[in-house]
Amino acid sequence: MKSAIPLNGPGWSLSPAVVLLFLIGSFVPPAAVFGQIIENPAKPKAANAGRVVAPQEVLTISDEGTSDYYFKWPRGLRTAPGGSLLLTDEDQVLEFDANGKFVRNFYKKGQGPGEMPYLGTGVSTKKNIVVYSGYPSKLVYFSPSGLYEKEIAVRAEGRTSLSLIGYQAGRFYFEAGEFPRTTGDPDFVDNPRTIVTVSEPDSTIHPLSTFVTRAWVGTSPGGGGGVFDITNLIAVPFQKKFLALIHTEDYLIKIYDPEADKVVKEFRRTYARVKGEPLTETEKKGGVILNGQHYTRPERKFENDVKNLLVRGGEIWAVTSTKDQAKGLLIDVFDGEGVYRDCFWLKLPEPALGSVQSPGQSVLDGESLWVAEGVLGETYSIKKYRIAI
Repeated sequence: MKSAIPLNGPGWSLSPAVVLLFLIGSFVPPAAVFGQIIENPAKPKAANAGRVVAPQEVLTISDEGTSDYYFKWPRGLRTAPGGSLLLTDEDQVLEFDANGKFVRNFYKKGQGPGEMPYLGTGVSTKKNIVVYSGYPSKLVYFSPSGLYEKEIAVRAEGRTSLSLIGYQAGRFYFEAGEFPRTTGDPDFVDNPRTIVTVSEPDSTIHPLSTFVTRAWVGTSPGGGGGVFDITNLIAVPFQKKFLALIHTEDYLIKIYDPEADKVVKEFRRTYARVKGEPLTETEKKGGVILNGQHYTRPERKFENDVKNLLVRGGEIWAVTSTKDQAKGLLIDVFDGEGVYRDCFWLKLPEPALGSVQSPGQSVLDGESLWVAEGVLGETYSIKKYRIAI
């Protein structure tokens, strides 16, 4: 039987080599025990809820006319001290200052000190910019001025795939998981994702709670395979000690305490589900070939209720699947107690709204909203908006 043959299309993880990177050790810690869910009504408390908010464009970063960097698929947007921005692109881990001026590219391919064999993701700590590079996994430390300082190997058991969530209180947080497997025809399967922490002093990995996501998976006896994620574990640092996260198709937000290794709050609100988007022409041509058959992603009956999470101070912004052609994208605002305080329509250009719904392609920093604006395979730019609600 043939291994998987990838076609053009987002959402697939493919080939025996990629499968190797997604394998993980056999130990999976038990899922956290959840308490009572906080139920919120469909209407929030704010008197002016449902208003249209049109952010003011502050600046645009384009790669036109520069040889210092280029944008192919900018992602992994994160803020750093002073209002600067970190992002990842092909062979680039870029930093821009608060005014959009290019500062540096942290990525240098190689095996030596400060070099990385594979592209990483940047994150800011109190004293450093740290880039995570996988296979072999390591954290590479740079000073605020960009000088290489040190690197720490991240020693995990087995063949572990780690995705950097963020950093807070002296610890790095990662998502780890196996490449999901199935036998026979492609099928829907549970796809457990484990939060692990890496302590800054000794880089020891500590597995924490596991959260179950869903995937549509096809594999072949030859070791190849393809997976389309139905849900993902989306987690963002919140209030200096928590992670706000989602991992289900229906509306349910959780606040997780890594120190206690448990979910301390779960909440949702009454929500009218949005019908699934039909396959685009690009998606119809994409997908994978497994054992001589062409497969695309399955049609969705409904979109995932919450597409992304953004955090501002003590607020959690739930980026919903609800769009209106005239008003924009519906954003729900919750406080740290899980109370549905507010909602508003975010009015931006369509490509920007798509990025706000896509984890890692936008980041909120106070009143500044950074967005990677463009369409995969076409021209991208980075825009900074001022958003006052």
